Amino acid sequence: MSAINAGLIGSPLGHSMSPYIHERIMEASGIYGKYELYEISPEELPKYAPILMRELTGFNVTIPHKVAILPFLDDVAPMVKEYGAANTVCGKIGYNTDVDGFLSCGVPMKDKKVLLLGAGGVARMMAIEAVKAGADLSIWARSPEKAQALADEVKLKGYEKVKVCAENAAGGAFDTVLNGTPCGMWPKVHDVIPKAGTLVEGGTFFDTIYNPCPTKTCMQYRVDGRNAVSGLKMLLNQAIAAEKIWAPDAHFDEERLAAILPDIRKKLWEKNPIKLVFTGFMGAGKTTIGRMTADYLKIPFIDLDDKIVEVAGCPIREIFEKDGEETFRRMEHDILKRELELPGSAVISLGGGVLTNEKNEALLAESKSMLMYLKADPDTIWERVKHDRSRPLLDAKDADTAYKNMCARLASREPTYERAADVVIPANENVSAIFAKVTKLFET
Repeated sequence: MSAINAGLIGSPLGHSMSPYIHERIMEASGIYGKYELYEISPEELPKYAPILMRELTGFNVTIPHKVAILPFLDDVAPMVKEYGAANTVCGKIGYNTDVDGFLSCGVPMKDKKVLLLGAGGVARMMAIEAVKAGADLSIWARSPEKAQALADEVKLKGYEKVKVCAENAAGGAFDTVLNGTPCGMWPKVHDVIPKAGTLVEGGTFFDTIYNPCPTKTCMQYRVDGRNAVSGLKMLLNQAIAAEKIWAPDAHFDEERLAAILPDIRKKLWEKNPIKLVFTGFMGAGKTTIGRMTADYLKIPFIDLDDKIVEVAGCPIREIFEKDGEETFRRMEHDILKRELELPGSAVISLGGGVLTNEKNEALLAESKSMLMYLKADPDTIWERVKHDRSRPLLDAKDADTAYKNMCARLASREPTYERAADVVIPANENVSAIFAKVTKLFET
């Protein structure tokens, strides 16, 4: 098999993951060659498109050239005619592998009640595929006019089971929700999709966003027991579909290719760092679960209390006794700010009182982080901590008083935990069960 010479054209391309992904696919499939970025402006496309078609085996096409490339092609695949855009070129023939990537994710649409969020290019592709599968489709977009235009276009293709969700009105319960909006894309990681409808029990959410992986919306659906499919699968599978066009004789082993997904996420987190932050009351398992999560994801773990002790040179109890709580909270804020601003992704475990400082809540909300609240009830917490006399809150004249003090403190902090959290994770079970819930959140 001859070596292939491929690449990506578009502008800008500074954060593109394509070279890494295609190099991994080629490595897993025994394809020899290289994949490079070609940053080309719209004005430069007429000059370089013919050259690249002549010199490369093929290339991918991204914004702003998916439509502009069409006049330079001799022919296009049926999917390009249907969607009016090409994202892959081989020779002088255009293809659309976005649909291959989407369909390979196995999102249930056949005869399902489907809600589509968005009305842009990727939403258009998903809308057409949904109605082709026999779905009863509802479309929501921030611009009702764009949603209506997409619905009208779908109807012109002969499909009648499509309607628009009214602005600011819930559309009911759906079997499948498809996100074609940029909500939750890095760096705006705290954003979630518009609640234009609810997802039925056993339903599936599909997110075209792959950075971060998973998004906040994906995590919220997963912790609620729903199925959520990250856009990372679509990203990888559309790239595999392109490689199959350029190197049809190669052997594409599904198991080896699927194993690339966690590595792509790790690479994403290197290029676009995110901090995974555990909060909750004492005894909720923040340090234990945080450390296990960091090991699982192969990123550093930071215990904020340990960092404070390291900086202060003495135990936290001693800081309270000598300098008072105000000094401790100020130190806590400064060190949290420093850790959130450090380069690279990491897991951070917070002390139970960090969020009592409103500045810390604001700091986390403005950072590129996901705040996960491990929520345990008072009796569960008491069983875990009642014999630990190193905790100042439990330093009372008797166990009954210590228990009441603990319950009162938990009740005062719980609303803040709930309000600040991106995801609330039930934490009444044993460590293994809690950790299983956490790992489910990070499935690729």
